[in-house]
Amino acid sequence: MRFPKRVLVLALVLCSFSLVTSGQQHAMPVPRIIPTPQHFIRKNLQFALTKGTAIVLESNSRQDRFAALQINEELARWKSRALPVTDAKELRQLPAKFIFVGNAVSQTGRRLLSERKGTLPPEMAEEGYFLDVDAKGVVILAASDRGRFYGVMTLLQLMRREKNSVVIDGATVTDFPLYKQRGISDDISRGQVSTLANFKKIIRFLARYKMNTFSPYIEDMFTFKNHPLIGRGRGALTAAELRELDAYAGQYHVTTAPIFQTLGHAENLLAIPEYLGYAEYPGGRTLNVSDEKTYTLLDEMIGEIAGSYSGPYFNMAADETRDVGLGASKERVAKLGLPKVLADHYTRVAAIIRKYGKTPMIYGDIILKNPEILQMIPKDIVIVDWNYDPQYQYDTPGLLKRAGFPVVVSPAVRNYRGPFLDFLNSFENIQRFSRAGYDEKTEGLLISSWNDYGGEELRELNYYGYAWGAECAWQPLKPDVASFSEAFFRYFFGTHETESVRAAYAILSSPSNNYTWYELWRNPMLPFMPPAPLKGHSAVIMERLQSIESTMPLVISLLKKAETVVHDNNDHLRYLDFVARLNLWFSKKVQVGEKVRELSRWASSSPRKDSVAAAIVSLCESVIGDLKPLSLEFDRLWKISNRPEGLEYLLMRHDRQKAFWQEKVDQVKSGVFWVEPEIESSWIYHADVKTGSQPPARVQQAYFRKTFSVPKGTKSATIQLIGDTYVKLAVNGHEAGEVYVRRSNSISAEHQRIKIFNILPLLTDSVNVLTAEARDYSVAGSSGLNIYGELRFADGSIQKITSDTTWKVSASVGSQWKTVSFDDSLWPHAVVKPYPYAVDRPDFATGRASWIEQ
Repeated sequence: MRFPKRVLVLALVLCSFSLVTSGQQHAMPVPRIIPTPQHFIRKNLQFALTKGTAIVLESNSRQDRFAALQINEELARWKSRALPVTDAKELRQLPAKFIFVGNAVSQTGRRLLSERKGTLPPEMAEEGYFLDVDAKGVVILAASDRGRFYGVMTLLQLMRREKNSVVIDGATVTDFPLYKQRGISDDISRGQVSTLANFKKIIRFLARYKMNTFSPYIEDMFTFKNHPLIGRGRGALTAAELRELDAYAGQYHVTTAPIFQTLGHAENLLAIPEYLGYAEYPGGRTLNVSDEKTYTLLDEMIGEIAGSYSGPYFNMAADETRDVGLGASKERVAKLGLPKVLADHYTRVAAIIRKYGKTPMIYGDIILKNPEILQMIPKDIVIVDWNYDPQYQYDTPGLLKRAGFPVVVSPAVRNYRGPFLDFLNSFENIQRFSRAGYDEKTEGLLISSWNDYGGEELRELNYYGYAWGAECAWQPLKPDVASFSEAFFRYFFGTHETESVRAAYAILSSPSNNYTWYELWRNPMLPFMPPAPLKGHSAVIMERLQSIESTMPLVISLLKKAETVVHDNNDHLRYLDFVARLNLWFSKKVQVGEKVRELSRWASSSPRKDSVAAAIVSLCESVIGDLKPLSLEFDRLWKISNRPEGLEYLLMRHDRQKAFWQEKVDQVKSGVFWVEPEIESSWIYHADVKTGSQPPARVQQAYFRKTFSVPKGTKSATIQLIGDTYVKLAVNGHEAGEVYVRRSNSISAEHQRIKIFNILPLLTDSVNVLTAEARDYSVAGSSGLNIYGELRFADGSIQKITSDTTWKVSASVGSQWKTVSFDDSLWPHAVVKPYPYAVDRPDFATGRASWIEQ
């Protein structure tokens, strides 16, 4: 297969820069270790493992035996024989060939340190190690169990296969981390939940690169003893599972530090009707901080989680809590001020956390927006300063440190926007933020990963970013992307021939090939949505599609080549191949969608109507046909590492997309070439809410009425309700249902924003009335709604009910306003306002609700 010259040039350029240009590249000694040691001296020699080689443990402790096990597990992976493990106390002298693991401050340790001309500065006490390899053997010395384990982790990277034997490159390493806390946060609340096996795989990966903290992000994803509804059907962790993971991580010197939402991002919990009373307002994403029962619930929850792991930290999260003061706490916030109300909550939750023996942590975004809080909360709370954008300068770590708080900086692997990680921005963000934090003497670095809107970007693609985080956490002063990338791909895939897979990574991460999930799954009959900053620039869209079409075949070819040389993590190539093929489908979907729209506009007047119809059908069916194997492959890849819960929402995206295309096929076959894809009903508001008024008028509570007649013989009556933001619907005075869940980052909550109700049992064979009570709790919005209904009759005819200007509306009501006989003649008509997002039409025949496109 031949590729355009410019494509090959692109691949070569991207590979040479190893995805990220971070200033001048610096040559580094080889072999390269991740993370880069503080002091590394290469020796021009090798130590070969022979039949007589033994692992000698000075202490023979459980921790050191486990470290020795890592060496033998690596040898087993290479199909080499295990080395005997010996207690040094049973030997008069070291064998001729040895790997010695010992205490740097013991008599033997000090002697070996002197013989090998090593040093043990104070900064090595907790996690540092000394490693020396000569032709006779290996010496690993450290003052701590963790240090000796990290020495073994470095040894594993110095080991390599050479024909039929295993050799260790000669080197002297004196090493210690510059950050005390180094880890990742792993979002299990919005999409993917790892199997226990996958959690353990992630923990092993962290340990291999000397990261010491694993923070599962929990919203409602814990099975509480007295609250079986919370997390039900979502794959929530049990206390036993968290204890198992904690014990497993402890072997690898990884500390578990859960992040549990104690204020905001509680939308899944608060969507449960039985817990609606804990919300700041119906549909809010924050807990009610002005109700004592909230703290009773939090005390119980924090106690259960805290009792399920051994680590010292508990992160109360409390980020993005913009709802506080908009509902139940409105009067309290008006009286005391938002900073005081928030500070009281943080202080109280911190006290609960301390009661259970943990050190409180908190996300810092709301504190930074309300800096007065820094003078109101205890100084022992560790503030996690998150920022996911690459910047030349980060001022917030210094601000928080000068206020007297311990600080952990948290950049991110940007894995939440589209099918492949945004490595270019991620790497810059991680490198620059880690350096800024280190310069301000912050305590740690926590790499965030998120599963927004279902977590469709498969988490197995995160490892490259995690490892870069490990590099920058251990060595924030001089990380080198090119050297790191070369080493990472070599170790991860177990081969020195990494060019093909590195090129595939580089091309997949190119901005020219990136797009969002919103774009991928957008209704194809809607005009294609360009990225927000580029609206109207269709040429940019075409550039992306052209880039995808010209480079993805190259990626697929490169991955085929990689299959012949990769020894480890072979399954990773399947993930990359899936992304490349999904990219190609995306490009086809956009272009076919535009072509079908174009053909549909003039098909009915075309003299070649039949041939145009056949062309449209063929195009649509080809898109469906190409998506089907991708859906099956996604299902397979998801289940390799994740629990099945949550997958159904993402497969619904696939099915919904297929349905859009199939509906087009069915319409054209029936002679209908165009059906407007957007919902017919309008968004209606109180008459005082006039579009374009300055300042915009607000009506936070409104009451809507619509009378209509229903003839006899009604076969079905279905209503779809969407609120802006809370709506309760009644028919003839009888409650039909309500919508109160607001837009959030959780796909399970997103599916509760639009509801369909069967209202047939509530109708009469005469005049009926629909009434809706609407409320808006946002900072600047007004209460509104969108209603679409269909009455179907025995003869096949349909009567539609849509929200429009015929509806009546009032800002206040009397007791009889829901009755048919109520006189609403003095009520003004509702006004229609444009909605910022497209809403596609529902399909009641299949039970498919509308979707709010982003």
